[in-house]
Amino acid sequence: MNQLYSFVLLSTLLTGCGGGGGSESSTLKPTTGTNDSQPSTPLPTPVQSQPVVTEFSLQESNPMEAEVIIESAAQTTHEILVPNGFALNSERSFNLKISRSEDDYQAAYLSLCSDYQQHSDGSYSINYNSCLLRTSLSDINYEAVITVTNDTKGLVAALWFMDGIKEPLINDWRF
Repeated sequence: MNQLYSFVLLSTLLTGCGGGGGSESSTLKPTTGTNDSQPSTPLPTPVQSQPVVTEFSLQESNPMEAEVIIESAAQTTHEILVPNGFALNSERSFNLKISRSEDDYQAAYLSLCSDYQQHSDGSYSINYNSCLLRTSLSDINYEAVITVTNDTKGLVAALWFMDGIKEPLINDWRF
């Protein structure tokens, strides 16, 4: 029984001591695989090419046509006349299409959100909790049908690249 207590106490002490150095912050330093006494030649700065998006479109599937406002002299709801073909739709559908260049095999992640603001400097603040679509894109072509309610004022798409080096491509549409 004493051996069990000794084992637990020793395990706790070893776990509590850890194995770290004394610094409070840690930084990762790349290793070059060369001897430190030899002078190192700096690596050239990598060229960052932005992927080419050949098409980034959002088009309404069945656009609502502005019709003539009908004046009515109805005094009660019983007297209201509804024109033929009238449909009270509370939502709209859009075709989203993203096409990237043939040589862009890089995986990407798409966020399509409805709550965003564009600042005067051209940058965006996007509420990613309002996203209607979040998906990874492994193919160069992506198509989807997006349905939004009529009170949606616009959508913003952010196309993020998995390498983390390239800036995201952002496109917005106001309705």
